Amino acid sequence: MRTAFVTGGTGFIGRHLVAALVDRGVEVRCLVRSPDRAGHLRRAGIRLVPGSLADVPTWADHLAGCDAVFNVGGLVAACRRDDLFATNGRAVGQLADACAAGDSPPTLVHLSSLAAAGPPPPGKAVRDEADPFVPVSDYGASKRLGDGELRRRADRLAITSIQPGIVFGPHDTNVLTLYKMIHRLRLHLPMGFRPVPVSLIHVADLVPLVLAAADRGERMTPSAGDEHPSSGVYHACDDREHPSYGEFGRRIGRALDRSVVVLPVATPVAWPIVAISSACANLLGRPSMVSPDKLREATATTWAASAAKARRQLAFAPAGSIDQRLRETGDWFQAAGRL
Repeated sequence: MRTAFVTGGTGFIGRHLVAALVDRGVEVRCLVRSPDRAGHLRRAGIRLVPGSLADVPTWADHLAGCDAVFNVGGLVAACRRDDLFATNGRAVGQLADACAAGDSPPTLVHLSSLAAAGPPPPGKAVRDEADPFVPVSDYGASKRLGDGELRRRADRLAITSIQPGIVFGPHDTNVLTLYKMIHRLRLHLPMGFRPVPVSLIHVADLVPLVLAAADRGERMTPSAGDEHPSSGVYHACDDREHPSYGEFGRRIGRALDRSVVVLPVATPVAWPIVAISSACANLLGRPSMVSPDKLREATATTWAASAAKARRQLAFAPAGSIDQRLRETGDWFQAAGRL
């Protein structure tokens, strides 16, 4: 791989991926909404391309000559439901069309989400890639749409989709919120009293998997319908264990050398609080991670997933345990003055 195009390079995962590509000697072209806010990307080996996933045709010519395209951009939350489907779904298809239109189409690696797949089917404790996609949230459904748009175009270019669980690490603003609450208030508030196992992966373990998928990953087989075969799809998580969301808070506490009170919030109490908080944020034009959509994910039965396929085909192996990675993340937040 000599030249790569990255969407979402200013985001949490994207900035780590861009750094890894540059370290490998790859010339990187980064799609950025505002070059003025991409100071960390102004370094040798990186070219900034102004634009967004909403206007693919205006910058599609920058895809020419790229060996690989990494679609890391997308929305985790939005004020309007259709914005999720436009960015995480329809725009992904437009990006694939632009890639396929070139004389020598690049490999396209798409960062999807375990939310697109949904929890394991009834009676199964841990899901794998062959299980049907049954998302429980609008976010998950929008990411599922993106995967479907790609599969319909898989006859025209090589495509691989990565579905991570909860990704954490340096520069992560979402998990930082949990760290702050535990560091300052010694409090963690899981939704509901039933333990919900989750799948976790540190960004430093995710990035090598994404690069391996570009180099030698399995590619999607085409499908025109609503089928979701497992070809070209990898779950990304440290599946050696699946702690509950409550235990996740306790482990962050240990990583920060803080005692923490885990106080489950009853679901009937959480719904109105979350709905009001989300409505207020939307009125201000600020998408909120505290929303009914995210509550549907938080109260699912389980998010336990297997990464056996990635281990078998791509030699995926997290370099540290979850506890080690949580402490490394906490140390980074501390050193960066975020806590």
